[in-house]
Amino acid sequence: MHSLMEKAEILRRVQACEAVVGVDLSNMDLAAADLSATLFDRCLFAGTQMAGADLTDTRFIRCAFARADLGRCVMRGTVFHESGIERVVAAGTTLKNVTFHACTIDGLALTHAALDFVTFSHCRIDKLLLREARLEKVTFATCTTAAIDFSAASLERTVLLECDLRQCRFVGTRFSTVIFSKSLLAGLGFAGQHFVNAQFMESDLRGCDFSGAQLAHANFQSATLAGARFDGAHAPNAIFMAAQLQGASFARAGLRQALFIDAKAAQANFAGADLYQSNWAGATLTEARLDDCELTYADFSHADLTRADLRGAVMFRTKLHAVVDEGARFSDRARALESEPERLAAERWRPAALNL
Repeated sequence: MHSLMEKAEILRRVQACEAVVGVDLSNMDLAAADLSATLFDRCLFAGTQMAGADLTDTRFIRCAFARADLGRCVMRGTVFHESGIERVVAAGTTLKNVTFHACTIDGLALTHAALDFVTFSHCRIDKLLLREARLEKVTFATCTTAAIDFSAASLERTVLLECDLRQCRFVGTRFSTVIFSKSLLAGLGFAGQHFVNAQFMESDLRGCDFSGAQLAHANFQSATLAGARFDGAHAPNAIFMAAQLQGASFARAGLRQALFIDAKAAQANFAGADLYQSNWAGATLTEARLDDCELTYADFSHADLTRADLRGAVMFRTKLHAVVDEGARFSDRARALESEPERLAAERWRPAALNL
């Protein structure tokens, strides 16, 4: 049960640094008010007008916001803990060092907002609008997510850890040093988009479309990319170590010096790709298409090329050390480097058994 309190008494408590506990502030006009460094505990903000208010170092504990206006507020060091946020507008707001912890967010509009060092942790996010917002050093950690709209937003040094992002929109989003770690992004489209130093480690990217995307230095280590499309993508120095690439397509992709060590790429399509000096040590490429590829100085040591198609591929000094090549088809193998006897002997050496 919430108690009622006049606006003057609220502002008096704020000035006296007293906590506001269990108060109903519904429909109150607090626009441009100084509410800084105040603790609001179990308060109700339904239809409250807070546009332009100063919320510096303000803490909202177990509060409920519904249809409130927080547009262009000043939020610095603000904390929302175990609070409910429903159909709240905070367009154009500046958020710096703000925390949302264990909150339920079902409608929060942060369009054109600036978020710097903001954390969403253990939140349930059903509707979050970040269209054309600028995010820097923002973290989404262990959140249950549904519809988040990142359209035309700028993400820089942003972390999305263990989040389900399959219903999110990334149309026209700009990515710079963004980390998608252990997150679900299956089926999303990123065709033609630009990523700078993106990290997708251990994420589920099945069926994603990265066709024509700029992915220089991107890290897909241990990611699941079965059926994903990278046709025409530019991904030099990208890392696909231990990634699941079954049936993925990289036709005509630029993958110079990319790492595919221990990748599982059975029936994947790399036709016409630039794989100059790429590393495939221990990779599985059963029935993969590598026809018409640039494979100069590529390393396939211990790779499984069973029934792979390498016809038309340039294989100048390509390493084929200890490959499994049953049924594989080549047209330039004569210029490749076959197994090295000394290295093979060293790899097969085992210490003699001790007779005790």
